Amino acid sequence: MQTGIGTAVIVRTGKDTAFGAIAQRLATRPPETEFGRGIRHFGMMITRVMMLLVLFVLMVNLLLHRPLLESFLFSVALAVGMTPEMMPMIITISLAQGARRMAKKKVLVKQLAAIEDFGSVEILCSDKTGTLTEGEIALDRHVDVEGRDNDEVLRFVYLNSYFQAGIKSPLDDAS
Repeated sequence: MQTGIGTAVIVRTGKDTAFGAIAQRLATRPPETEFGRGIRHFGMMITRVMMLLVLFVLMVNLLLHRPLLESFLFSVALAVGMTPEMMPMIITISLAQGARRMAKKKVLVKQLAAIEDFGSVEILCSDKTGTLTEGEIALDRHVDVEGRDNDEVLRFVYLNSYFQAGIKSPLDDAS
């Protein structure tokens, strides 16, 4: 066992440390996905329709000279009955079934909402050629937006890569 005396200079504390920065990043919400945005819009639409229907039923009851309190309670009961309480469960089960189907095709899904986001992908780029791992890149085809071979595309890609400046990428090192 040894003892001694030491002096330390502390330059950062709390959120200014690396540990604090990690804690702050973990506390932030991830960006909203296309699926989440769609569910939120759908929920707002259902809420608006429900509110309009409740007001319509309340007005009709009042025009038919029904008691105000009874008409109001009926409208509130209608609103509660129309609330889609099962919607979160239905969405989760549907996404879980999609994950099971993808698992049968050897696709691992970490987040269920990613299944719906994957469905809205228009262009998917993947690296199965060793570009990043081996530093080699190979051009297979150069096609236009309609999927036809087009030398114009190759010329534009060349011009873009020739005049590109900025961040260094493993793709830039590949020959």
